[in-house]
Amino acid sequence: MYQVKTLSLAIAFLIGTLACSASPAGTTETAPPSVGVLDDPCTGVPLEATAAHQATANPYMSWMHDWLSLDWGQQCKYRNENRLLSAPSGRRIVFIGDSITEAWKDLDPSLFTSEVLDRGISGQTTGQMLLRFRSDVLDLKPSAVHIMAGTNDIAGNTGPTSLTRIQGNIASMVELAKLHGIRVVLASIPPARHYGWRPEVEPIDKISAMNTWLRDYSKAEHVLFVDYFSVLSDDSRALKSSLSEDGVHPNAAGYAVMRPLADAALRQALPPHRK
Repeated sequence: MYQVKTLSLAIAFLIGTLACSASPAGTTETAPPSVGVLDDPCTGVPLEATAAHQATANPYMSWMHDWLSLDWGQQCKYRNENRLLSAPSGRRIVFIGDSITEAWKDLDPSLFTSEVLDRGISGQTTGQMLLRFRSDVLDLKPSAVHIMAGTNDIAGNTGPTSLTRIQGNIASMVELAKLHGIRVVLASIPPARHYGWRPEVEPIDKISAMNTWLRDYSKAEHVLFVDYFSVLSDDSRALKSSLSEDGVHPNAAGYAVMRPLADAALRQALPPHRK
């Protein structure tokens, strides 16, 4: 009994101490919560690098650390754009992916219209895309989705993984899309001989293995497969130097080579125009 009473007093003292430290003496105001269930979980998420980030030795990594600690799936990035969208016309297409998708709209802007939406995020892995698949794909009610993902998993951007895990994440996105009546265009991973930010990784064989799986999986699941790898790669399975500045990301010439394949796949994926 003595121990129970002592413990109760200690808990009461701790609660009182926390309450006093939460607000200045003589006030009853408390700071808004920054964790848990919030009305707006994007409050405080740094969607742009701040002056504090710029003052660090590596502003980008400092910014990403703070962003990902609050929003690992980066669901806040396109939230405002998604809110402003008009109702879909029945021919909406969403491109979800990483930096290769995100940069596409800058280097080939004519592809993207009010109904062809770019939802790529630089650096993302398939697990992050799966996490935001509802907010950036399903909730937008497209007729088709173009999924191009996996190279950042192979680079280890969010830690160790396996081909089986990458495949599982992609399969889950495909299954969700099909469940919601969304037609799927599944893209190959573009070629890369090395990653400048992760030089110890040798990606060529892993990319080839994933692309074989993607082709076979697409056939088994009756979804469209678009093979960008073949038109971008040289004889050594690297990205052609004329089509990239860094060996990973296509340049404008690279996207120009990809564009006809994308157009053809999307024409197949979309329902026919009604007369």
